[in-house]
This record gives sequence, structure tokens and C-alpha cells, in this order.
Amino acid sequence: MTAWQAYELMQVEKGKTIFISGGTGSVGAMAIPIAKSLGLTVITNGSAENEKRVRALGVDRFIDYRKENYADILTDIDYVLDTLGDKELENEFKILKDGGSLVSLRGLPNGGFAKRMGMPFFKRLAFGIVGKKYDKLAAKRNQQYHFIFVHEDGEGLKKISDIFAEKQVQTSLDEIFSIDDVNKAMKKVASGRSRGKTIIKIS
Repeated sequence: MTAWQAYELMQVEKGKTIFISGGTGSVGAMAIPIAKSLGLTVITNGSAENEKRVRALGVDRFIDYRKENYADILTDIDYVLDTLGDKELENEFKILKDGGSLVSLRGLPNGGFAKRMGMPFFKRLAFGIVGKKYDKLAAKRNQQYHFIFVHEDGEGLKKISDIFAEKQVQTSLDEIFSIDDVNKAMKKVASGRSRGKTIIKIS
């Protein structure tokens, strides 16, 4: 749902290009195949040991961050899905084309987010101040910055289910834990080194 709602916000169009930062993690494992199902060209970066796995998910171009900095080699990208937050947002705006759209999962919320969520005026004002830094970066080249916090959406979930069934999309699983090992599972996710979804099995 996170990836789906991000693509809806960006109003992605078939044939265009998206960069998914840190796409080798659990979000990328879902965001990549959904992007491909929407007809996008997908670029991501990560460590070399993950390249084969994400290419199998549909990635068109993989950048090994130990050898190349994506910010030095990419330009005119239509969309960016940010999974890394503040430390990378300036670079992500740099590769985004004029008029392009960026959705962040880990940046800061802005006034647009507060308005979209139906928050009262004073909260819109507060979030407008919090997210001003990114709004200013986006405004330099007529780009759009969105912060997303996933919300329930039965219709969207149905669309995703249809895509996964029609395209035979395989989910990328990292590790399955028993309910007794829930703390180990939480530590695994918190480490930021997931290679897919972490599952808790309740039997």
C-alpha cells in the first residue's frame, strides 16, 4: 500500500522513469514489481550482493553504491521514491527533472501532507514550517515534494491484489520468525538490512 499510494500521489505515467533509493530493502521489494506493472523504467541502488535479487524483481538499472554515486550519473529522472530520508534528499532532488515528483517515506511532513490528511489549520501551519526546507528545494525547479504516511484503502488493496495475480508478481521474503522470536524479528527490521519482508508466523 505504501508503494501504491506513493505512485498515486506522483500520478505516474507508463513509459517514464523512477529512481527508488535504497530499493534493495523491504519497501523496494514491493515497490519495484508494482512500478514495473505500471509500465515504469526502474532504477535503484544498493549493495552488489543484492543486485541479482532486485533484477529478478524487474529493475532495469542497478547502481552499486560502493562503486558509483547515483547523484553523479543520473539526470532528468521523472519520479523519485525516497526510502532513505534527509541524508539523501538533496541528491534526489538533484537527479529529478524540472517538474518531476518526489515522494518521501522518511523525510519530514509538510503542509501538503497535513492538508491531504484533513488536518486543522494550525496543524497545516505547523507542518508547513517543518517541511519548508524540502518545499523550497522542490520549488527551485518546479518539482513536487510529498511526504506519505500510508492509510487504509480497500479499493487500492484490491487493485494491488489484481496486479499481483495478473502479473504473477512474487513477493520478496527475507526471513520467517516464530511468535516466540518476535524481538529478534524486530531487531532484524530495525537494522535496515532486510532483503524483503520479515514474517511472523503464528501457529
